[in-house]
Amino acid sequence: MAQKTLEERIQELEDKQAIKDCFFNFHYACTGGFTGKQAGRMEALDYLTDDATIEVLGLHEPGKGPRGKEQVKEYWDFYYGDAGPLPFVFQTSVNEKIEIDGDTAVEWSNMLWMVGFRDEKPVMGLSQRVNDYVRTEDGWKIKKTTMVGGFTTTIDTLDGALNELPEPEARTPWTYKGD
Repeated sequence: MAQKTLEERIQELEDKQAIKDCFFNFHYACTGGFTGKQAGRMEALDYLTDDATIEVLGLHEPGKGPRGKEQVKEYWDFYYGDAGPLPFVFQTSVNEKIEIDGDTAVEWSNMLWMVGFRDEKPVMGLSQRVNDYVRTEDGWKIKKTTMVGGFTTTIDTLDGALNELPEPEARTPWTYKGD
């Protein structure tokens, strides 16, 4: 196997950092429900390709999650925000591994999350996540993100500077409509 040049090694380090930053920013924009910050803020879409797919094992059959920014927005619009059924979200990644192949990359990580649905006990979980990335003119973007399993446990309360919740809005969930 040929040894990489210094320039190739620097580029790989810069690409890996850009990918980690992309996923951090995605998580950061999804997190909210406290100190006036809404969960699922739409700037999270900036870190997805226009045709990105989200799949959650146990919620979406393979290939049947929301595809494209419009469907992802519709999917999120049901859940997020203070008036939605999922107003409290905190999620972050740990233990990332990234493999780059030219202008594509795969990232494996473990995700820690705590969420609070309305009128239910809060849930804490650990799950594994796999992200497929592509290099775009605007930097690395997520082409597909898949939650591939893990576990959850209920907790008694969420405490802190939580947003005061208005009355819930009537909303219609996103459903798969075929290709």
